[in-house]
Amino acid sequence: MNQIVQSTMPLRVKALVCLYILLTLIALWRMTTFYAFDLLTLGVLPLLFGILTRAAWTKVVLFVYLGLQTMGLVAMSTTAIIAYQITPDDVNLVFQGYNIPLIPLWLVLVSLIGFQWWAGLSKVMTQYLSSKSA
Repeated sequence: MNQIVQSTMPLRVKALVCLYILLTLIALWRMTTFYAFDLLTLGVLPLLFGILTRAAWTKVVLFVYLGLQTMGLVAMSTTAIIAYQITPDDVNLVFQGYNIPLIPLWLVLVSLIGFQWWAGLSKVMTQYLSSKSA
């Protein structure tokens, strides 16, 4: 275990690992509560494993996962904009009785995806993944 989590892990990579641990917990909660099995929630498991073990395929899986997240956000945003043009009063998001405001939610999601792209495309991530220690 000590070889997997080292102190040489850059701060950007640590932040990305923390985000993916949080997303893993949410995916497991969603899987057990709603019996939802999909690529956007469970796709984080191999990605987290790849980052922690510095696997050679991690960069490819990271780009595929981020591409899926980006396309999902663009699709949902486009659908919401079109629906808002048709019936503005009916466009709302309610989760377990709570009305979630769409613009702040969209800003948070764009920030999270933007951070993942920033960390994933960084030279620090490439160097971290390519410098696998024995």
